[in-house]
Amino acid sequence: MKLEEPMPHQQLSVFASGSLRMSTRSDLEEFLENSNSADLVRKATYQDLFLAIKTIGLGDSQELLVLATQEQRCGFIDLDCWRKDSFHMASFLEWLAAYLQCGPEEAVRAARAADPQILALFLKENVDVHFLELDEDQPDLPLLLTPDQRFGIEITGEATGATITRLLLDAIFRFDPSLGYDLIDRIRWDQRISLQEDAYQNKRRRLEEIGFVDYYEALSIYQEIGEVVTSRVETLETEDKDAQRVSSTLPALFVASLAPGQYLWRALHFIQDQREVEVVSQQLAALANRILSVHSVTPGDLEKIRPALEEMRDMLNLGFEHLTHGQTSLAPETMKQNNMQSIFRVGFNVIADLRTQADRVVSRGHLRLKGVENTLLESPYGEFLDGLRRHKPLFFEGVSSRQRSNYRNFSSLSDIKVARQTLWEIEMLGQVFWGCLTGPRPEWPAKSLEQVNFSLDDLRFGMLFATSVLNQALGKPFWPEPMTVSEMGLGLKKLMKQGTDSRSMTERFIGAGHRQFDRLGMKRVEQDILERFIESWALAAVEELDLLHTQDSINPQWVGVILLKLPESC
Repeated sequence: MKLEEPMPHQQLSVFASGSLRMSTRSDLEEFLENSNSADLVRKATYQDLFLAIKTIGLGDSQELLVLATQEQRCGFIDLDCWRKDSFHMASFLEWLAAYLQCGPEEAVRAARAADPQILALFLKENVDVHFLELDEDQPDLPLLLTPDQRFGIEITGEATGATITRLLLDAIFRFDPSLGYDLIDRIRWDQRISLQEDAYQNKRRRLEEIGFVDYYEALSIYQEIGEVVTSRVETLETEDKDAQRVSSTLPALFVASLAPGQYLWRALHFIQDQREVEVVSQQLAALANRILSVHSVTPGDLEKIRPALEEMRDMLNLGFEHLTHGQTSLAPETMKQNNMQSIFRVGFNVIADLRTQADRVVSRGHLRLKGVENTLLESPYGEFLDGLRRHKPLFFEGVSSRQRSNYRNFSSLSDIKVARQTLWEIEMLGQVFWGCLTGPRPEWPAKSLEQVNFSLDDLRFGMLFATSVLNQALGKPFWPEPMTVSEMGLGLKKLMKQGTDSRSMTERFIGAGHRQFDRLGMKRVEQDILERFIESWALAAVEELDLLHTQDSINPQWVGVILLKLPESC
């Protein structure tokens, strides 16, 4: 049956229907006018409500803070107040201040919702507790006394921390004294390290239920698994057994980044069954949460969330395109048969294969000198190869357009095609270049390079080529043996004897390379590849040397394209 193409104006609103789509104070005011707004807030997952509050701003979201359930209030702290395994006190202060602005009773409700270890940790940083014997005089300190007069609390914090501590303790002992006494016991007897560790483990367990897993476990989505994918039937059965509701807000942000024509965009358009929508939304949310864990992104940091979601979008599109062999019409059926995490991993496997190829090319030893970490590749090829060799490979756009110098995600098979072609050209360059030289291989001893105007890490193919051309002009072998400044000047004069314009010099540099082609009897495909590199090397060399060849004296530090011997004093 032929699938009906979605209308251009049709939006993927079905995937965001359960989320609280508010981004401004006016959006919130409009939302609160609905008679069922309170019910919608309490039914929302705490990730959805949290993101709405962070987008609007804590100061402008008091109505949402008041409507939040205890579970949601605890979730806000879990999502926003940790940096890996360290508690972030400044963020916690912001939430306490926001709830205190809602009134003392709301602040106490928020305190009850928070993990008691976190509250104790906060107070331990800001108070000292004094046990007051009934038959002894009270210490001469400004103390906040507990209702039974047994404890005096000295506020030791500073500035905002001290103010919030005083207001919070006053509210707690007024509305929930039992909570106050429990906190005093924790402050007196528990160590800071144990409080933070217990709080972290509790937070970790809660977040694991919604897909925020440990960093190392989250890395499993980047494992290379070939094309083994998980059945959608198996996924649906798993979802039926799992009563935990997962957020759909992150997929809503994610879906908003899609563009018509993308593989995932097309697949999502053909899902209308509400059960299917919920399953896909939960899969997207769980996948997004894992990616945020890998990136160590705090969910409240909206600026960092967006790049992580864009990575998910691009990897999924790549996985869909690979599985459908480039046929967008097969995207809906592909999504029905496989879950999102498996499709993501297929997309990653495609680029991981490029990384493996890149590592293999470098390991063959043609692209760098013996004992040197950096390759001899100039820009943009050096950056391109570095991008491929990352754990999560990136595409360097400079290989497609010299006006661009940024990395981005691989997002299509056309990117993969360009990368494979470029990688092949780099490999051929490494193999062919050394055959053009009249001398040792790249393993040649670096002793002759100990006293030159470049460090070994800064050497590039173009420098070796230009130096070889000048050596040949002096009647020496075509080899990058470092020369003196006077030898360089003599070599330039010999190259310029038939003309002084830069175009003539460029042609002579290129011609020197062609003569090496003829000597080696290279195949046409090898000549085509090397010609492009030689032309760029020649242009770069002449751009500099054209300014130097008329100088009476040349400072070696001015030279960036020729290997020069430095005087012993240098």
